[in-house]
Amino acid sequence: MQDADKILEALRPAHLPPAALGFGFGDVALPVAIGLLLALLAALAWPRRIRGRARVSASALAELRRARALPPAEAQLVQARLLRRVVAAQDGKAAAELRGDAFAAHLDRSFSTDFFTTGAGRSLATGLYAPDDAGAAEAVSVQLERLFAGVKA
Repeated sequence: MQDADKILEALRPAHLPPAALGFGFGDVALPVAIGLLLALLAALAWPRRIRGRARVSASALAELRRARALPPAEAQLVQARLLRRVVAAQDGKAAAELRGDAFAAHLDRSFSTDFFTTGAGRSLATGLYAPDDAGAAEAVSVQLERLFAGVKA
């Protein structure tokens, strides 16, 4: 019997059964906090991408307006450089390095127009050294403003 007394003394005292398994606040709080943090980071990063695209268009339009005050030959050079910069931002450096008719065709595809292959914009792609025409330079400037207003780069 002494053995039985020792065994009974070694038993645990009476206790309640363990709590039912389930999700508590601690189990849900960490994933919710991580999700909110990721959403906050995405919300902070998204407007920067949109503003970056708007900056290319806005700066191109501002520079184009400043070029209108220049003499026609200088304005045409500014327009041509600006056009290359916009194409590089929109379609990549390789597209901006095209020359001649290939560049004019790419511009027409990129801007969904025929302004650069058959219109006055041809002077920016292939005719930079042609004689100056002040009326054509103004028409080119007006059309470029319309095209640059829709740039999404």
